[in-house]
Amino acid sequence: MGDRPSSEFARLDDLRAGLQGLLGCGAGSAVSIVALSPLPGGTMRHAWAVDLDVASGPLAGFHRLIYLEDRRGVPLPSRLSRDAEFQVLSVMHGAGVRVPRPYWRIGMGDAPDLGPGLIVQRLEGETLTRRLMQDAAFERVRPRLLEQIGEELARIHAVPTGALGCLSRPPAGPTPAESQLAELDRALGAIGEPHPALELGLRWLGRQTPGCEGLVAVHGDYRLGNFVVDPTHGLVAVLDWELCHLGDPGEDLGWVCMRYWRCVDRPGARGLGPKQRLLDAYAGVSGRRLAPERALYWEVFANLRWAIVTLRQAQRHLSGDERSLELASIGRHCAEVEWELLRLLRRL
Repeated sequence: MGDRPSSEFARLDDLRAGLQGLLGCGAGSAVSIVALSPLPGGTMRHAWAVDLDVASGPLAGFHRLIYLEDRRGVPLPSRLSRDAEFQVLSVMHGAGVRVPRPYWRIGMGDAPDLGPGLIVQRLEGETLTRRLMQDAAFERVRPRLLEQIGEELARIHAVPTGALGCLSRPPAGPTPAESQLAELDRALGAIGEPHPALELGLRWLGRQTPGCEGLVAVHGDYRLGNFVVDPTHGLVAVLDWELCHLGDPGEDLGWVCMRYWRCVDRPGARGLGPKQRLLDAYAGVSGRRLAPERALYWEVFANLRWAIVTLRQAQRHLSGDERSLELASIGRHCAEVEWELLRLLRRL
């Protein structure tokens, strides 16, 4: 604690003052911030743990919250606005999906010392993949966790899309896969580097594009790292909804099955269990079973998409837009993902 730079203490003081006023207005009551501390964040947001005591009114009592503060820089084109993400969380929470309860959204300029973001419920549990895979504390829930992940995804996909007016419908004509491939092609071209493996993947995906079996609310980043897991009960919540969109259900299934996320077993890499166990759990709740060739398509798609994301994140650092060792290190993973994409294509 004593090693923290004075600038960090000043930042905490500014945050505390800004949150005290803003959350008091939101709660319609006097509030007290009992504790405030930084948490490990993602590549798009800073995270702050906020313990809030509300004196009176409908929210009277103690609340464990997280302030998700947007990082500066240009957001991904596919990222939801804060208002849209708040609506998605509200709809999912109301439908019984395991998500943090959304409390408030913070807009640009709402408070001088606060960046735009969301205030949501802070749930107890672990998110770090290494601990979930290795720590003895999670040994009891690991055998069941893969099924829980598949079943919860089926519940997400069952939420009526009519309640999600904030999510724009894909353009008429092309399938969701075709529309997204066109976006990925443009993104890869804008990077301006030769990546033959990714170009091969784009070409193969363009030739094999499947029809859409019906639009669902696709989470967009459904994977280990975005799950809160309790050592007794297993899956507690699904986090990070900023990439949610209407699309093909196979997209989420391909993403969670990627080798990179370590969720399912791979040659030479142990996960939580065989991929078929996850797909069976999903089918058992949804009634929708992904054909093997369709599952392979969306897994190739997921690897292509993630490889391009790693390159774009690295460019945020290299361009000087946001100097970050984390962003730079993400870019180094592109070759690993390209190798996996080629391994998948060799099976054809």
